[in-house]
Amino acid sequence: MNDLMRWMYHHYIKPNIESQPKDDAEDMWLSFLDFELNEDQKRALQSSLAYYAVQGFRLGLRTGVTLHADL
Repeated sequence: MNDLMRWMYHHYIKPNIESQPKDDAEDMWLSFLDFELNEDQKRALQSSLAYYAVQGFRLGLRTGVTLHADL
C-alpha cells in the first residue's frame, strides 16, 4: 500500500467501516477474535483487513469511473 492509500484507509475507509451498525452475530464474532488472537495474529489480521479494504475501495473507484458515462 502506498502512503496515499494508507492515509485513506486510516482517515476515511476504516472509520466508515467501523461506523456501520453491527448485528449481534457480527459483534459476537469480532469480540471472539479479540479474545482468541495473540498480538502478532491481531496485527496480521489488521494488515490483511487493511489490504482488502483498500483493494475494495480502489475497485469501487475504478468501477465508478468506468460506469460514469453509462449512468
